[in-house]
Amino acid sequence: MDRWNDGRCRSSPGVRRLVAALLSIVPSFHLSGQRWRPEDRALISDFSYIEAVAVSPFTVFAATTHGLTIYDRQPRTWRLPVTALDGYPAARVRVALADGVGDAVWLGTADGWARYDATVRTWEQGFVPGGVVNLMFDARDPAGGIFVQSAIGWGFLPRGALIPTQDRPLPPPGQRIEPLDPRAALDQAPMADAMRALILTDPRLRSFRFTAAARSPDRSELFLGSDGMGLVRIDPMTGEWSRLTFGLLATRAGAVATAPWGGGGAWVASAGRVGERRGLTWVAADLSADTAIEGAGTLGFPCVEGRRLIASGRSLWLACERGVVRIEAAGSRIKLFELDNPLALAPAPDGVWVGTARGLFVVTTEEKVVPIGPLRQPVLSLVAVRESLWVGTSGDGLGLVVPGTTEVIAPPDVVDQPALRAPIVALALVRDTLVVITPDQFAWRDPATRRWTLQRARAELGRVTALAGDAGGVWIGGTNGLAFWDIPHTTFRTLAVPLDLPSAVRDVAVDRSYVWVATDSGLVRLARDAALR
Repeated sequence: MDRWNDGRCRSSPGVRRLVAALLSIVPSFHLSGQRWRPEDRALISDFSYIEAVAVSPFTVFAATTHGLTIYDRQPRTWRLPVTALDGYPAARVRVALADGVGDAVWLGTADGWARYDATVRTWEQGFVPGGVVNLMFDARDPAGGIFVQSAIGWGFLPRGALIPTQDRPLPPPGQRIEPLDPRAALDQAPMADAMRALILTDPRLRSFRFTAAARSPDRSELFLGSDGMGLVRIDPMTGEWSRLTFGLLATRAGAVATAPWGGGGAWVASAGRVGERRGLTWVAADLSADTAIEGAGTLGFPCVEGRRLIASGRSLWLACERGVVRIEAAGSRIKLFELDNPLALAPAPDGVWVGTARGLFVVTTEEKVVPIGPLRQPVLSLVAVRESLWVGTSGDGLGLVVPGTTEVIAPPDVVDQPALRAPIVALALVRDTLVVITPDQFAWRDPATRRWTLQRARAELGRVTALAGDAGGVWIGGTNGLAFWDIPHTTFRTLAVPLDLPSAVRDVAVDRSYVWVATDSGLVRLARDAALR
């Protein structure tokens, strides 16, 4: 029942006092207090499920389950997404409305209201009992504030205020600026409505639904959000449409690798679950574009959980739960080589080395799977040094395969270090310096003297999951964060979960400008210089 049929916004004194008390402990949130600049840290996740859409003359705001995505209408490019790392509300977004006087968006959430100013990159937030279910501007006075609807009816929130309690009559129907329902949006574009089934069906014949809609102020474009296909732009006059894809195929990023081609960026392999989208996504360094590889046919990509990924030549090699996949020419050819539980990859002269739960193999460029030597124990890590291969096993520790042989041997300097007979969970090279990680020790080998230096593992990282070489040291990923080990200075720079990273690290890759971190919440792009400060 509408309690506000007299056209005025009212709330009882008791409700006002309750809201004021709650708001006193939920202040507005400002990004300026964070330790990271937005351009220095960005989280790319699955942004395909859109809960609300709002459009201003120049900007499209799409509130998704994992962040706010922002699309510039004129250059037709995406800006940096705004995620939980940047203050995106944890509560589910119900409705969105573009600000009438600035490059900003208002959100109604299950907890209250939020406003994000894209110009200065700040949030304001307030609590409303029962949350906000609708928003409205008065077209005659958009600068005065916004009307918010909660379980107790409509209230008015003046700009700069936190409590939507001021009495103010609702604007007449002809002067109300409100969110657009998807059904009403399609009624305005009959040609697009007729093609709805085509628009909402992907190449693998999966069907989706429209979940939100907004029309540009000049009425030239409609933008509709979906429950898995992202944002769709429609010309209401001609019915012409295009998908504005942005983000990863799945929330969890399992593996990441940089590639010498593509103009800078990283390939990301999903680590989803059965029933979720899966495959690889190319993320450009400037986040301006992405390309997905999902495979062909109804079955799609052959792997669910990407574990390790390397680029070798013009091919990508991915270790996953079913074996090793070779991807050529941006997905034009995908080949699965079935191997039992592959755990590690390294480039080989004629293909790729594969460490598995049952030993060491080579998958050749001629598509042959060749077992190497008599090794029959889990191989946890690999690193190639020209034509030689360092091998980290679970039982015998560190070993070496030299050119012309197939046996894994322990060099004398390794035999002299009992700590290196433990499980070798990660290996990396820093120029010619070999770095070794065991559950209890971090170690490095001087290439000139072959002398080993050991120190105790860093407990704050949790279980080590990944290792990547960089100039002067290595990046160490763990279940509790990421650290840079400056080997010459024996120092550590640690980035912790959840302050610096959103969740556990699965893999790490490095290029000249960025550190790419695959996490359970998506791919984090860190400016390398900022991460080292």
